[in-house]
Amino acid sequence: MKAFENSMITIVEGDAQALENLTGTIRSWGLGVKAFSRAETAFEHIRENGSDIFLLDVSRSGGCDPSMIPQLGNDLKIIVTTLSTEKDIAIPALQFGAFDFLEKPFQEELLHHSLMRALEALGEERRAKRLREESEQSHFEMLDHQRRLENLNSQLFETNRALSVLARGIEREREEIESKIGLRLKNLLLPMITRLRNDLGLQKYSTQVDMLTWHLEELSSGLSLDPSFAMTLSSAEMRVASLVKTGARSDEIARQLHISGNTVRSHRKNIRKKLKVSRQNNLRKFLDSRSGDDSQAKRGAPLAGRPVKERVSI
Repeated sequence: MKAFENSMITIVEGDAQALENLTGTIRSWGLGVKAFSRAETAFEHIRENGSDIFLLDVSRSGGCDPSMIPQLGNDLKIIVTTLSTEKDIAIPALQFGAFDFLEKPFQEELLHHSLMRALEALGEERRAKRLREESEQSHFEMLDHQRRLENLNSQLFETNRALSVLARGIEREREEIESKIGLRLKNLLLPMITRLRNDLGLQKYSTQVDMLTWHLEELSSGLSLDPSFAMTLSSAEMRVASLVKTGARSDEIARQLHISGNTVRSHRKNIRKKLKVSRQNNLRKFLDSRSGDDSQAKRGAPLAGRPVKERVSI
């Protein structure tokens, strides 16, 4: 009974003494009671305040019309009572949705049993309804979450597509800038250096002019060493590697850098070791492949007016 101690029982009974007795008995069981002598007043109370059990007198002598039962909805249980001589009235009451029927006079034990059955059934129905509502709410929230995820995925897709377009635009712009710089170097600076090389008064600077030409050709062709080499090679080794990549022989590198042939060979050996290039692999080809540009090989001689033959590095 403790599980139902907050339950409310609404009673309609035309007999004042019977109403008083029912009220006292039900309250003694720890249940709340609202007692009415007229069905219309009880119906109005239930519509405004609700109830768990409606103990409704449907007898002909002042009882309720059974056809009014559907007006109360489904969130309560209705137990109809009538005289044993008027059992025929209980049949339509049950058809209209009443949960149980009691013949007057009835024993307290029978009333108690009927009330407990009605409260248990009502509790199960309310729990099932609550679970159904929670399930529907969870389903709604899941659908809403799914819609938000789809919207986010769509936004991410559009953002990625915009970034891809932007990246392609930046790459094209970079290539255009490099192309313009290369053209200006080839069309402006390299012709000037050629004229300097042909100037007899500047022959003593031919070595420096040659090196300047090589580096400008690298820049103008977009060819440069892998930037990661700078983290591996020393500055001297970087200079040697740059000249090796242009196709210069060891003796030419020694002359251009004003170092001995042994020093050049030592640098080449260190470059192979640091970059993990075996003796079976051509060093120049390796450096070309790491630069991501084979235009040097296509361009031919890096030294203006002086072709350089490729040879296997040691």
